[in-house]
Parts: sequence; structure tokens; C-alpha cells
Amino acid sequence: MGATAMIALFVLSGQQLKQSMVPGTIGLAQELGRLIRETRQAHGDPVDAILHRLRGYRVFEGKIADVQRRTEAGFAKGEARIDGVLGDTGASLVIRFQNEHLVAIRDGEIVASVPDLIIVLGAESGEPITTEELRYGFRVTVIATPCDRKWRTPAGLALVGPRYFGYDIDYLPVEERFGAAVRG
Repeated sequence: MGATAMIALFVLSGQQLKQSMVPGTIGLAQELGRLIRETRQAHGDPVDAILHRLRGYRVFEGKIADVQRRTEAGFAKGEARIDGVLGDTGASLVIRFQNEHLVAIRDGEIVASVPDLIIVLGAESGEPITTEELRYGFRVTVIATPCDRKWRTPAGLALVGPRYFGYDIDYLPVEERFGAAVRG
């Protein structure tokens, strides 16, 4: 069955496609799946492997304490509250979402936002957990990774920055929020 499309929305010329696409995303998704599988087979830590491969930052480790969802204008919107464990014990992280993870807020302070990627992973499995799959009691590790540089331009931020989604915050790259010392 491969090589089928479930939906196609926009007709683009080759030039438009080259300007707007982020090359290698499908290959990267395949690579990450393989990395998770192989790291688990070798009894390694898949979260650490993902952090290293994506040059990401460990944002939070915890247990999902609450998830609130609603459908608004055709979007699955809501937030998840995660209570800290291990080094994050006593802290709380809120992830706000609209089909995707948009903003991560630790104890009232924004620690990551779109267009950078906020990724929720199973703490032990390293498997990604989408907004639809967030459930009370899951033990998770939240990471953030830098987005493609195209999304950091004024035009990119107008399309996918925090203000586009209704957040009255300026975008700050995740690496500026965390610095090299916190990198996974």
C-alpha cells in the first residue's frame, strides 16, 4: 500500500514548492523512528538519542496531571498540566495546544513557543505523544528543538509565530531561552 495520499490541498508550482517546503522532513521522521527502535534494542535512552539528533533541549520531566480539550472553530484546542518528577519535582509545566503543541509554560514562565518544536515523548519509550494522545498519568519528557530558519523570518513568524495563534508574546528562539548548558 505505500505511496498514497490521504489529502492534497494546494496546487503549487515547482518553484513555489522549493521556496516553501522544508526539505528532508519525511526522511527525518523515518530516521527518528529508526533511532528510537535501535536505541531501545541497544538498551539505551531513546529520549537522549532524540535530543542529540535534533540538537534539542530537555524542557521538563513529569507526569500528566490534567488535560483539558475543546473543539473551537474546527480545531482541537486545550492545555495539559504536567507535574514535575526527578529534577523537576515541585515544578509544573503547562502546554497549550491547537492541534499541535504551541507554548510551554513552566511555573508561569514561557520556556518554548512556536515555531520551535515542542515535543512530548514517553519518558521511557521515547515515542512521540500527540495532543490527541495526551492522557492523565502518562510519564513524559518534554523537549524543544529549533525550527527551520525559514520559520524564523518575519514572513514565517507571521504564518506560525505565537501571535498568529493569539498569544501576546514575542518569539524567542529556544536556544536563547535555554542556552547550551541545559541542552539534553
